[in-house]
Amino acid sequence: MSDLRLTTEQAQVAHAPLTGLTKVVAYAGTGKTSSLCALAQRNRGMRGLYLAFTKSAETDARQRFPRSVQCKTVNALAMGVTGKPYLRKLGSLRPIDAIKLMGLSWDWTFAALVVDTVTAWCASDLEVFPDSAIAVGAAPIAPGHLLKYAAVVAGKLWQRMIDLDDPAPMTHDGYLKLFQLQHPTLPWDYVMLDEAQDTNPVTWDIVRRQKCPVVIVGDGYQSIFQFRGAINAMEQAQATRVLSLTQSFRFGPRIARIANALLWGFFTETTPLEGVGFDTVVRALPRDPPRHAVIARTNAEIFSEAVSAVKAGKSLGFAGGVNSYGFEKIIDTWRLVTGDTDSIRDAFLRNFKDFAALQDYAEKSRDLEVRRLLKIVTTYGSQIPDLIDAIHAACHPMLSEADVILSTAHRCKGLTLPVVRLAEDFPVLLDDRGNLLPPDKLDRQEVNLLYVAITRAQQWLMLNSTTLDFMRAMNLGDMAEEHALDVDATEDAAPSSWENDLPADDEPDQAVTPSDTVTKLPQFSQGDLFDLA
Repeated sequence: MSDLRLTTEQAQVAHAPLTGLTKVVAYAGTGKTSSLCALAQRNRGMRGLYLAFTKSAETDARQRFPRSVQCKTVNALAMGVTGKPYLRKLGSLRPIDAIKLMGLSWDWTFAALVVDTVTAWCASDLEVFPDSAIAVGAAPIAPGHLLKYAAVVAGKLWQRMIDLDDPAPMTHDGYLKLFQLQHPTLPWDYVMLDEAQDTNPVTWDIVRRQKCPVVIVGDGYQSIFQFRGAINAMEQAQATRVLSLTQSFRFGPRIARIANALLWGFFTETTPLEGVGFDTVVRALPRDPPRHAVIARTNAEIFSEAVSAVKAGKSLGFAGGVNSYGFEKIIDTWRLVTGDTDSIRDAFLRNFKDFAALQDYAEKSRDLEVRRLLKIVTTYGSQIPDLIDAIHAACHPMLSEADVILSTAHRCKGLTLPVVRLAEDFPVLLDDRGNLLPPDKLDRQEVNLLYVAITRAQQWLMLNSTTLDFMRAMNLGDMAEEHALDVDATEDAAPSSWENDLPADDEPDQAVTPSDTVTKLPQFSQGDLFDLA
């Protein structure tokens, strides 16, 4: 990208010297990938490595970075060294696997403690296997002798996992852990780590040990994967220099006002996010809304939204694909209810003799995925087979042409969505007196999830009731009241050329300013709906 097309902030990133550790604090939609591409272009004589957070981000990056940069996920990096020998035994590890492999009694609580210890070990930067049980997130609670015994069993299970001839499955996190334990020196002249706010300790240990220059980029307020053991490397890094990207080209001042209220209210952040793109409409959608995306907090709500859309005759699209939302497992769980165990396809669910056994497992093992399955089955009962058939039939082959796009807040990270409606399953932000909930009552990761969801919207955003309550509490009542007004779609038709007025993410100098735009509901063409930021 030419320097003429960079903002002052982006140019500072592009011209940053490749020495030591450079930290780039990049708010949502501020063109961080474009800035890193510009940095790579200026250093084409050096071989760079870009570590992407997901496979889709890796694929997108390969199309944007110069040939001097290799784009990989950290697991792809490890696969070539420690993963390939385990290809034939790669799999997942669950409490029932621990019971069967280690000959344990059918004690779901203890088995979960064993698996949690292996999982936390693989995500950690530890050099020696722990002598007491550990877990991702909060430390496990159990008598000391039980914690020590669980660690002994977990250590033996880990040894079986790394044995190529043993049937114990090797996980993707497992071969990454083996890679980290080798203290690898990466054969590149510099390394760029994206989404550093959601880096697990095992990855951060690999990156921080490198002797070459390192650039890390992230937004601490988009940290949403602590439940998987992620840490905010943006806080831990001892940087040689710190740069910032604060101008978002995805949206305009209205969304920036809401985002800044969240950041100030819950984190006392004083550096504002500036919305310099189209001044996104923040208002209720028309009664017969156009093509739009629904962002929900949970998979259970995604299923409910899909059911509602199908009943309304809408076509569906799913961020990440319909198969990533576990609908086949919902059917298998229903088969447990009906006693049709011979028809169950899912290998995990086949281990349970009846629905009561699965309920017992869910209660004692803290398996959130299974708990969500139980909630859906309890809610929809005998309708489930027909509903899931209808959902699959309603899926449009082209995601961008579906009437309703469905995504959880976790899956929407990195996406730009023209029209967004927030589902009602996000947690409340205020107490009964209208005060912001403290950290012991509201996990700040939940605030981050809401910030991520809100900042996906580019042209139109319909908020949920809890966010509207928050806005009133933060003296944004004018926006909240305007939002509540219904809209007649015929009054908000946009000029047909509207979509051509908005610049791409890598063209910030042409961003449409608020004075150049009209707050009309735009029309969309194929390909407009999803854009990796």
